Amino acid sequence: MLKYTITKSDANNGTKDKWYGRIVYDEAIDMDGLAEHMRQHNIPYTKGQLKGVMADLVRCIYELTTAGKKVKLPDLGIFRIKARGKGAKTKDDCTITECLLGNNLSFRPSGAMRTKTWGDERNRWGVKWKRVERV
Repeated sequence: MLKYTITKSDANNGTKDKWYGRIVYDEAIDMDGLAEHMRQHNIPYTKGQLKGVMADLVRCIYELTTAGKKVKLPDLGIFRIKARGKGAKTKDDCTITECLLGNNLSFRPSGAMRTKTWGDERNRWGVKWKRVERV
């Protein structure tokens, strides 16, 4: 179940005094926790073997995305390097430090992750929601 809270923006821009929903996360699961969770699903590998495979997966996604490739994992999503930037007045003024800002690793759900988990317009994410007070 996803938990959310409602907060009022106090930013000094067009969002001031508007209300926004924010997802509340209970915890962050690291690779050790994910390996243990997978092991509990009766996967025939040890927690250590699962962690090793996941560590290799992470390293390979890094190598491939920083080499300019997208990495698609069926029924999960697509990883890619994404950048935002600002415009330059001329082509010569568009340098890496001026026109490519805020680089990050982007993830876009695809396949079953997108259709089954995210649901349809009536239930945008196909999951149960619970409104909570911000702690």
